[in-house]
Amino acid sequence: MRRVALSLCIAALLAAPARAADVVPTHLDAARAAHAKGDLARAAMELEAALAELQARLGRQLAEFLPPPPSGWQAEPVETQSLAGSGGGMAVTRAYGRDDGTLNISLIIDSPAVSAAIAQLAAFPQPNGRKVKVGNEEAGLRWDPQGRNGEVLMVLGPRVLLQIEGDNLASSDVLSEVAKGWNLAGIRKVLPQ
Repeated sequence: MRRVALSLCIAALLAAPARAADVVPTHLDAARAAHAKGDLARAAMELEAALAELQARLGRQLAEFLPPPPSGWQAEPVETQSLAGSGGGMAVTRAYGRDDGTLNISLIIDSPAVSAAIAQLAAFPQPNGRKVKVGNEEAGLRWDPQGRNGEVLMVLGPRVLLQIEGDNLASSDVLSEVAKGWNLAGIRKVLPQ
């Protein structure tokens, strides 16, 4: 009897992570049920929970495609945030630091910021800016040698903006080298155009 109880307990523990791993259908079902009862506040809360879970999962996937920190730089944890308050989409970001230098890496999807970046890239070259190649993609590099800061902007199709902003850098070469670390094939696989 003990052996059966122990086996059932182990089976329940092994199955629990699988059930807990996908809470999205549960939230969607709860939202549908709340909506049917006219409880719109509960339906909205359940939909927000489902969306937050989906964005967290997508953020973890996309984090794998961010450039690694340059040698000697320290990486902060990856952050994922909804951009619903600024027109929609989401961002996956990570900061790197070394001495007084900083790099802020952003992968932004399905946001009005992507359209704005497309327009900005169309205006290159700009003062202190030039177009550069990152793999087979064209990107815009802006560098202020006096302020020792700059950025790299790259757009993949109509959905994805890749941005690297740097402050207190020795040269624009740091920005160019970090930009080469994007896993563009991985991004395209997860976010088809």
